[in-house]
Amino acid sequence: MSVVTRQAWLRWVTVACGTAALCALPVVVGALPVPVSPISAEALRARILASAHVPYQGYAESIASLGLPNLPDLGGVSMLLDGTTDQYTWYRSPARWRAEVSTPAGEDDTYQAGAATYLWDYGRNLLTRIVGSQPARLPRAADLLPSALGRRLLALAAGSGRISRLPSRRIAGIGAAGLHVRATDPRTTIAAVDVWADPATGLPIAVQVFARGSGRPVLTSSFLQLTESRPALSVVTPKPAPGVAVTTAELPDVSEFLEGIGPPPPGRLAGLARTQIRGGITSVAAYGTGFARFAVIPLPGRVGAQALSAAQAAGAPLFGLQDGTDVLIRTPLLTVALASPTSGGPVFLLAGPVMPAVLQRAAEGALAGSVSFR
Repeated sequence: MSVVTRQAWLRWVTVACGTAALCALPVVVGALPVPVSPISAEALRARILASAHVPYQGYAESIASLGLPNLPDLGGVSMLLDGTTDQYTWYRSPARWRAEVSTPAGEDDTYQAGAATYLWDYGRNLLTRIVGSQPARLPRAADLLPSALGRRLLALAAGSGRISRLPSRRIAGIGAAGLHVRATDPRTTIAAVDVWADPATGLPIAVQVFARGSGRPVLTSSFLQLTESRPALSVVTPKPAPGVAVTTAELPDVSEFLEGIGPPPPGRLAGLARTQIRGGITSVAAYGTGFARFAVIPLPGRVGAQALSAAQAAGAPLFGLQDGTDVLIRTPLLTVALASPTSGGPVFLLAGPVMPAVLQRAAEGALAGSVSFR
């Protein structure tokens, strides 16, 4: 072997060894023991709930298997709650963040820029500015980020679950402390929620949601890459390139749209008290506390009829009630009912993470109130 050949061979061996070391580094880091965090369950929960102002940037994956039927005009929601969602996110504060979802056509971005929300549709080359308040809206991809999902679930669980510590795990390079919340109300479909968070900042890094009767989580969300650093303001500010169409969409006044539809919501349904909801929508009511809560929304004639037809076409079972009928859509976590009065009037949409029997009792009460009102 010549000197030149020997030197070339040594260089290639060095390069190969370096490449192998780089490839093995994440595995080695992940295999390192995770320090046991001494933080208590109550302190960790408080730190997680107070983490909304912790800046970060990273890449997360969410996997949901709720088994929702594919209803018309709700294809986007069905994909979120039945499938895998990968997204990059840059978060400066609750009022300044961006979430980017990869799609076959490119990407869809959501920007929160102060009081305005922007939606970027790569496939349509369109940037839409949303104006108006959003007291009620459909779920979006950013709601599934571990940071947002973990805080929301722990806030809902206040007073309705027993909390305890879980063993720490190394997630996205961070030694995360675990928190287990076991639901204590038998009326909810949620059995338990596990959250892992940075014990220093409280930022949720991974979330698992378990349904009753299931040993595997039906919803998981975890950061695969994460840096707790503040992204540049330019990264979370929409800047449309030349030729990009920009439009403004004003949200309809939901309270005005629903005003006068159906009777005033009763104080209790299915044994659960009515709770205050934000936005001043008097026709929409929420009942229950903790995980055992559901919403009741009266739908006007044509909208209600379309919803009933779509649910029945999706195979939802039909049940006879004393004052009407209802269509029940049951998933491991979410139960949905559409109650239709025999004497005519609005169709009531009821939905929440509660057992089907609870929602059917509530539907009976809603229909009885509708009959009395008429």
